[in-house]
Amino acid sequence: MRINRARWWLVLFAISIAVIIMYAATVQSESSIDSTDVKVYRDGLVHVTQILTLDSYAPQTQSLLLCPNIENLIVLDQDMLVMDYEVNDRTLTMYSFGASKAQIQYDTNTLTSKANEVWTLQVETPYDLTVAFPNNSTVIYLSDAPSSIETVNSQVSLTLPSGQWDISYLLSLTSEQQTYPTPTPLDSNVLPIEYMILVVVCVAVATVAATLFLVKRKTQYNLKKVLNDNPQLMKEDQEVLQFLAGKGGSAFEAEIRQQFPDMPRTSLWRLVKRLEKLELVEVTRIGLENQVKLKK
Repeated sequence: MRINRARWWLVLFAISIAVIIMYAATVQSESSIDSTDVKVYRDGLVHVTQILTLDSYAPQTQSLLLCPNIENLIVLDQDMLVMDYEVNDRTLTMYSFGASKAQIQYDTNTLTSKANEVWTLQVETPYDLTVAFPNNSTVIYLSDAPSSIETVNSQVSLTLPSGQWDISYLLSLTSEQQTYPTPTPLDSNVLPIEYMILVVVCVAVATVAATLFLVKRKTQYNLKKVLNDNPQLMKEDQEVLQFLAGKGGSAFEAEIRQQFPDMPRTSLWRLVKRLEKLELVEVTRIGLENQVKLKK
C-alpha cells in the first residue's frame, strides 16, 4: 500500500514538472515589442535599442535580433539591472522571471555597406523599426514605401514595417563637422591674431615716426643758435648762412654770388674762407665749381 502511494506521489510530481515546463514553454513567447529604434552613424555603425513588455511570471523570454553578428550587447530590466541571457544565431533568450520590461541594446557593422560615396542599409526585420540616419544625409533609394518619413533637426527618420529593406543614402561632407566660436576680446584672455598684427604695425609705425622726428630734429640746422654762439659774425656772414639754410643747407658759390650781386668776388671768397675756418661751413669741389655746405 505504501509502495502504491509512493508511486502516486511520484507520478503526481512528474505531472507537475511537465505542467510547469509546458507553461514555461507557453509563456516565454508572451511578450510584446514596444519599440525598436535603429540609429545609423556616419561610419556605418548601427546601434539598436529595443523595448519589450514581458510577462513577469515567465522564466525566460526570447527575442529575434536583426543580425547574428553583434557587439556590446546588454539587456536591462525595468530597474536598469542587468539580466542574464544567451544568444544562438539571431535568437536572444533572456532569463526574465520577475521582470516586466526589458531593454536590449547592441551594435553591429554588418547592416551597412558602402560603394563609392553611396551607403546602403540592408535589413530583414520581423517587427517594425524606426531608423534614424546621420544628420544632413540624403536618402536616394528605398526598396519600398515606409510607413512614415520625418525630418527633425536635419536628421531623417523612417518608420519601416516588417520585411526586407534596402535603403541607400548619401552623407554630406560637412554634416557633422564641429564649429568653434571665434573668441573676441570680451570673452577671451588671448587677443585674436588680427589685433596682435594691428598692435605690431602701430608700434612699428610709431617707432619709425619717432626715429625720423628725432633724426630730423637732430639734423635740422639751428641758425639762431649758431648766430648766438658766434657773435663775431658780420652782417654779410649772417646773411650768407641764412641763405644756405634756406637752400636746404648747401649752394654753389655761383648761386651765392647771384644772391649777393653787390658783393665783390674776392670779398665773397674771403667770407666763405672765414666761415670755413670757424667750422660753420665746408667747401667741396664738384666739377668746376665749389659747393658750400652748412655743417650741422
